[in-house]
Amino acid sequence: MNSFPLLPIAITVTFPLLLTAVSAGDQCASASESGRSFTLSVDRKLDAATGDWIRSFTAQNTDSEKPSDDIVLHATHSNVQCGGRNVVRLEVVVRELKTNMSSMEKWTSLLKFHRRHGKNVVLLEDGRTAQKLDQADVHNAVTFTNRPLRNDEMFEVRLEKKIKKTNHVLGIGVVTYTPDDVEILPEMHVRNETWMMKHANLYGNGKNLKSNIGKNLDTLEVNDRVGVMRRANGELHFFINGVDQGSAAVVPEGVYGVLELWHDANRARIVY
Repeated sequence: MNSFPLLPIAITVTFPLLLTAVSAGDQCASASESGRSFTLSVDRKLDAATGDWIRSFTAQNTDSEKPSDDIVLHATHSNVQCGGRNVVRLEVVVRELKTNMSSMEKWTSLLKFHRRHGKNVVLLEDGRTAQKLDQADVHNAVTFTNRPLRNDEMFEVRLEKKIKKTNHVLGIGVVTYTPDDVEILPEMHVRNETWMMKHANLYGNGKNLKSNIGKNLDTLEVNDRVGVMRRANGELHFFINGVDQGSAAVVPEGVYGVLELWHDANRARIVY
């Protein structure tokens, strides 16, 4: 029988940060007079309606003399088997944005999912996670990035939940359209000015533009990562678990990332 200790827990971390594990005795020893610190609280509870365990993360600034709005927290967890025991692995990434940036600049500097999306998807965790509402509907779960991709910037997501039914998983790519006013279709690769990888092929304008451009996305499992990048020379590259699949096309500047929770994909989160 699987069992996990109930939370909340509190962890204090300082800048610069590389957090692997922190014990209560290490907290004061790792802090310094000049270090920036905050308290990370993790709350774990069972959703009686779905049967899912839900963890929520909050951070509180413990340095009253310095502002906290330049701290960006990204926390993920996973349950793994280790030596016959269930182990909860917590990974925390903290980014410190430039202090001279405005609130709007800080918001737009982060890649998130755009507020407009397909009817069969909901955004969670401040727009960093997309989850399908009706798993029986294999389409209508289209999402976009909240801003255009910069040159050599990767839009990368981690597959966090899937089912095994149709053996088709995810579609990812770029579009030239602004998500604010584009017509959101059940599948976006049928439009022109769209380049999407599905299976192992590049699709656009409803056609298979190029075959065998990389590893088949249908083989993705939970915790696998897939990304897309427009390089400064205009080449479009796809990445699977950080591995460049090579140049797939040449696309114009100013494209938005697009992700479809397609068929078996249920939930994905943007990776920093």
